[in-house]
Amino acid sequence: MKFVFRLITVFALLLTGIHATYADEEPQVFPELVSEVTAIVPGQPFRVALVQEINPGWHTYWRTPGDSGAATTLEWSLPTGFTAGEIAWPLPERIVYGPLINYGYHDRVVLPVVITPPPDLTPGDQITLDLAAEWLVCADLCIPEDADLSLTMDVAASNEPDTRYAQWFADTDVQVPMDVGLTSGVRFTDEQIVVTVQMPGVSGERVSRLEYFPYYESVIDYPAEQEVSISNDRIEITLAKAFDFEDGEKRLDGIIVIHEDAGEDIVTPIEIHPVMGAGPDATTSGEMGLGLAVLFALVGGAILNLMPCVFPVLSIKILSLVQQVGEDKRQVRAHGWVYLLGVTISFVVIALVLVALRAAGEQIGWGFQLQSPMLVALLAYLFFLIGLSLSGYFEIGNSLMNMGSGLADKGGYGGSFATGVLATVVAAPCTAPFMAGAIGFALTQNTAMVIIIFSALGIGMAIPYVALCYSPALMERLPRPGAWMVMLKEALAFPMFASTVWLVWVLSQQTGANGVLSVLLGLVAITFGIWLFRHLPSGTIGRGLVSVLAVASIVSALALTTVEGSAGAEPTTGKAAAAVDGPVPETYSPDRLAELRTEGPVFVNFTAAWCITCKVNEQVALSSSGVANAFADGGVSYLKGDWTNEDPVITNALAEYERSGVPLYLLYTPGEARARVLPQVLTESIIIGELSTL
Repeated sequence: MKFVFRLITVFALLLTGIHATYADEEPQVFPELVSEVTAIVPGQPFRVALVQEINPGWHTYWRTPGDSGAATTLEWSLPTGFTAGEIAWPLPERIVYGPLINYGYHDRVVLPVVITPPPDLTPGDQITLDLAAEWLVCADLCIPEDADLSLTMDVAASNEPDTRYAQWFADTDVQVPMDVGLTSGVRFTDEQIVVTVQMPGVSGERVSRLEYFPYYESVIDYPAEQEVSISNDRIEITLAKAFDFEDGEKRLDGIIVIHEDAGEDIVTPIEIHPVMGAGPDATTSGEMGLGLAVLFALVGGAILNLMPCVFPVLSIKILSLVQQVGEDKRQVRAHGWVYLLGVTISFVVIALVLVALRAAGEQIGWGFQLQSPMLVALLAYLFFLIGLSLSGYFEIGNSLMNMGSGLADKGGYGGSFATGVLATVVAAPCTAPFMAGAIGFALTQNTAMVIIIFSALGIGMAIPYVALCYSPALMERLPRPGAWMVMLKEALAFPMFASTVWLVWVLSQQTGANGVLSVLLGLVAITFGIWLFRHLPSGTIGRGLVSVLAVASIVSALALTTVEGSAGAEPTTGKAAAAVDGPVPETYSPDRLAELRTEGPVFVNFTAAWCITCKVNEQVALSSSGVANAFADGGVSYLKGDWTNEDPVITNALAEYERSGVPLYLLYTPGEARARVLPQVLTESIIIGELSTL
């Protein structure tokens, strides 16, 4: 009955609109097209805005109008080479009209749009932007209005803000929702929709009101009460379904508007993109709970030992195990447990740092530490030092024995613990099967859940080694220590040097040639410092001077790690990709993805230079002529998102599929709203098999 009453109300509004159209009513909205800047700079995007001055008592509508109404539409006529973006809609008001709820604006609304000019404009020319705008304005009756507007601007080498409109744009900016990459999920009951948003640090005591506004129509019952609960760093919003809600509809994208009481009303609009199964309350219906997440973490951690990035450190640990043959079994087992403790604590620490940085607004994910060129450079130094020590070039003193070759030394539990730490640091770029779901789930939970799941991940990675320590049969089969171990120890230096080369290559992708030059000079400085320590004079003064010079050389190497990421590192696209037999990718962007999806299937490869699993997949599966032919036969477009350096756009794309790290492979097919997620370890047959179903 309530729905029938609302339908009659909408029908009455339509009739009044028709009546008003023929009654030649006076305009109720006075539009103006304005620019944020004084001139157009070739190739430099700028903002313009449709400003609606609305008569008192009247209102226009937001992008989703609610129970009735229609959003403002813009049709641009622009010179050749110019493009216009979408409206950046400021947050709306809830407008009550009888039993209806509409979303819109009173008084004045500024609707900004980004205009991108071509780079070949000539300063001194004039450019005219033409706009045909339409809107519906309502009070007790509704009137469709329109206007043809023009804005003529000079082309110049530089510009400055137009002071006449600067405040309008500034006031609107704080009302336009921000996309800060919050993880959000959705689940459905018979009558309700439950949206959960993970927001570390949110306080229910300060939040006086919270509202949800959907981007899509026919999703929620607009007048129904929105039940909000805030606890454990998350927000839960319970919504009533629209009367015509379809069970297959899962697009709950929209905004939440948070009102905080801090002496004054602080209003924060935030954009969210809820995903089935991505929220904190994921359960069994296609979603993940704590028990399954722990199981996935244990299995994924164990498989992580088979990932190539962990091989160098594990080889050291195996050498340590061989050295312990014949020792007291209790001591051998104790070393295994200390190694497990080092791995587990390290995983938890990295996870907590990741959660804290995400809570502070950083758009990062799993493996974020290797997005820091400084840390990559320091790891290159560490692996180089380990290689030098294993090869016998120098011996590290007892106090440093727990790092480098001392990790394999049989004395001291510190070595076993430090091996676990190092294994975790180098394992971070890898994502084993089962890991991604567990990590994605963990990062939507509270701190206690994060600790539990990442502890399981660490235990899973370390438990195979602990099992070896408890296997008398295996220990008996290991060869006895002897002279052959010296050769083995020296041979294990080469995986360390290979890891150094790989890290320097990663650095080249992040910083370009300058970063590589800095780190190579640093390696020379370290070697020179060690050489000086090996040739200290016998005299006190000379020994002291040479020691100071050696320390200065090593410190200079550390100073050379302060390199910064640059935009010079481009993904393997275009000409760079032409050297391989596989399909040639384009650079990923959400806009390009949306454009290509209108043309046919799209394959997206989210990768990073420091992700060895990604690189193996690209060489083994994505670089083959068979895959290239399958892409061509199926008309499949190929996009590549490079996450080597921090990129919030890619971080958000990963979060949409409950991932916080790479690799992630997506296949978008026509007619399907969401992409198919391919396995993290690819083969040529897997890809061709997926494409054959198109």
